[in-house]
Amino acid sequence: MDDYDKLLDRARSQVPEDAFKKSGERFQVPAVQLIVQGNRSIWQNFQEIITVLNRPGKEVLKFVSGQLGTAGSIEGGNALFNGKFTTEQAAEVLNRYIESYVTCPVCTRPDTDIIKESQAYYLQCSACGARTSIRPV
Repeated sequence: MDDYDKLLDRARSQVPEDAFKKSGERFQVPAVQLIVQGNRSIWQNFQEIITVLNRPGKEVLKFVSGQLGTAGSIEGGNALFNGKFTTEQAAEVLNRYIESYVTCPVCTRPDTDIIKESQAYYLQCSACGARTSIRPV
């Protein structure tokens, strides 16, 4: 039993300290800043959000545009969408993206990468090592 305790202590000492904290404490996504100008909606802090999510802007834009049912483009750090949308609508779509393509379904940590192997896409978690198949964006 002493050997087990020693091995457990050694293993725990090699794991980063923040791994034992409550999930999501260090993962804070900024609130969506969306303004409507005429018949266009401008997501002002889009670049800031994709930096926090650690995902390519085109991928997030493709998902959000598809969910909102409109065309979108990136200009500078802003995302532009055709049509009038509310901040709540954009935030809800962003939360769906985060649940599906950012947070690990096993440990709920945001430390994931999207990996493509042949025709399949996987969400690989670097915190717990889980690998979950996902639908392509």
